[in-house]
Amino acid sequence: MLVLKVKAEYHWGFWIRSPGTSKYQSATPLPPPTTLIGALAYPLVKKGVLKLDGQQIKGETIKLEKNSILSPAMVIEKYVVCASAYLDNIAIIWEDLSKYNTILFHETTKSEEDEILAGGRRYTMKFRTGAIPVGKVFYPSGVLTAAFLIDDSMSKVVDGNFENELVKAAWEMTRIGSRESIISVIDVKLSEATPTKDRKLKTRYYFPAVLGSVVEGGYYMEMFWSGGWGREASARFEEYIIPGTKTPISSTLVTVELTRGRAFEVDGEILIASGVG
Repeated sequence: MLVLKVKAEYHWGFWIRSPGTSKYQSATPLPPPTTLIGALAYPLVKKGVLKLDGQQIKGETIKLEKNSILSPAMVIEKYVVCASAYLDNIAIIWEDLSKYNTILFHETTKSEEDEILAGGRRYTMKFRTGAIPVGKVFYPSGVLTAAFLIDDSMSKVVDGNFENELVKAAWEMTRIGSRESIISVIDVKLSEATPTKDRKLKTRYYFPAVLGSVVEGGYYMEMFWSGGWGREASARFEEYIIPGTKTPISSTLVTVELTRGRAFEVDGEILIASGVG
């Protein structure tokens, strides 16, 4: 088992849409595990070293039969036992109003004369656009620390020297979040995972709420994405405990008592993972 630790600096901040939102576009306070996995998968695909069924993956999507598509991130997801992160500095969630095309959110009802003439309610001028609250995390020059607990068998889907390619991919990350969530990687470390038998420990990294409870320190709960990598891979959701505060967003140490899962030492810090041991 390996631990990949990445420190990256955001240029302005990041935007990652919260689960369950559609027209209202709130933002998650931290990049969820799926976002971290996607950020690592992208440079692996770009370098041409990620493969599926022995074949090199080309492009940002994998095309399957019956017009189904998948994200290449799904290929490495099962080998990433855990992915988590925390902020080294303080950030704030900011929401502003933007003028969006809202046609898709309205019906095609034709009960009024202007609706009939336009071809349906959604096509009338008053329903074509709307003021939409758009959330983002303002974090200029803020540092994010991310950690990946990786199973050695991931070498099956990565060409070349597996460990070297992981480190190169980490250095070549360009964003963590939406396309505008640009980062500059400032440090990368790859090491052997060191498990600990302690059931009461301190951590800054977020973890699934089912694994334990906080006995000391401030925290809040957040629902994150889990899965949902393609048209036929439906999204799931999982509740996480996030050490720190949400307003403003800060990451602090909490004392956790584990009831499930395992804990690993990551460069002097603790990472809590499920599905291990």
